[in-house]
Amino acid sequence: MNVPLHDIHLREGGHMVDFHGYTLPVRFSSILEESLFVREKAGLFDISHMGHFVLRGKDALGAVNRLITSNLENVPPGKALYGHLLNPAGGVIDDIMAYHFGRERVDLVVNASNRDGDARWIREHLPAGIELEDFSPGHVGMAIQGPRASRVLEDVLPGILDMRRRETRLLQIEGGEGFLVSRTGYTGEDGWEFFGPAGPGVSFYEKLLHAGKKAGILACCGLGARDLLRLEMGYPLYGQELNDRFSPFDAGLAFAVSRTKSEFIGRTSILESDGQPRIDPAHPSLGGFVVEGRGIPRTGCPMEKTDGTRVGEVTSGGFSPRVGSGFGLAYLDRDFLEFFRNGGPGQVRIHGVAHPVRHRMWPFVSVHRGDSAP
Repeated sequence: MNVPLHDIHLREGGHMVDFHGYTLPVRFSSILEESLFVREKAGLFDISHMGHFVLRGKDALGAVNRLITSNLENVPPGKALYGHLLNPAGGVIDDIMAYHFGRERVDLVVNASNRDGDARWIREHLPAGIELEDFSPGHVGMAIQGPRASRVLEDVLPGILDMRRRETRLLQIEGGEGFLVSRTGYTGEDGWEFFGPAGPGVSFYEKLLHAGKKAGILACCGLGARDLLRLEMGYPLYGQELNDRFSPFDAGLAFAVSRTKSEFIGRTSILESDGQPRIDPAHPSLGGFVVEGRGIPRTGCPMEKTDGTRVGEVTSGGFSPRVGSGFGLAYLDRDFLEFFRNGGPGQVRIHGVAHPVRHRMWPFVSVHRGDSAP
């Protein structure tokens, strides 16, 4: 399926690939060049593949809050909140962003691969009177990320520069009603995300691109750079670090679970009655690592003790000049992870060759968002 920005991507030299049924650019120049541009200046990403749901009705807020692990009641209207949808066993159905617009409207942005399944699951668990509308068809999504993102927006949409981190608004842009705008992102850098109607959305994308390229501070970026940037921050990707077998605690995402909220699906499987985490010692736990020497780990590479005993598997891996080596995330046996965290050695097997690794907690790189985006 072609996204609304498809022709622009071709014009800009995008190398197109299939991504969960959507044809999207994996890169325009090189993945390393684009990711560096985002860290130093700003990058423009197409995120039209993400699902955008709007839930409306009397106490839509309460209905959503009973489905997600985090607590929407604890954030004021106009704020975004990260959380998880869980199955009854505590496995992650999806990780989502929820946008609080009052008790009668909550927006959700979900992963492309889970969009249809999420919509069905949410509808099955909504009380009467709450409706879910899938705004994804015919809509466009984009993200501008990087320390110079605000400079680009000064020339195009200056009225949003006073937004704080995780603040979200519904705006009219280029004559299009109902644009969801939030100061959020998936790169660790300062930035904004936009979801709205395709026609005005394409026009707005062109304005951002023109203003940023004219100033020499913006580049089109593809899926490859987005993946490397999120991995540098240790952000999870559904289907790799997250799946319906493992809990948020297995994935190191305790911050996304409310210990005090009395009700959400899967709560009794991941929390004791007093709110303490319920940990299954048979489940592996997510850890970060860097390769000592040469070697670039990829998804599925075995993680081992130095005697060759397998202790886990890489979920995401790559190379970053900013990290200085190959690096990645891996699910590891809990006993080994404790040993590894305390300085014990390990190895990753890449194309049959063992490479020494050491533990590194994420984020793997540091970023400076600036005082305007606390």
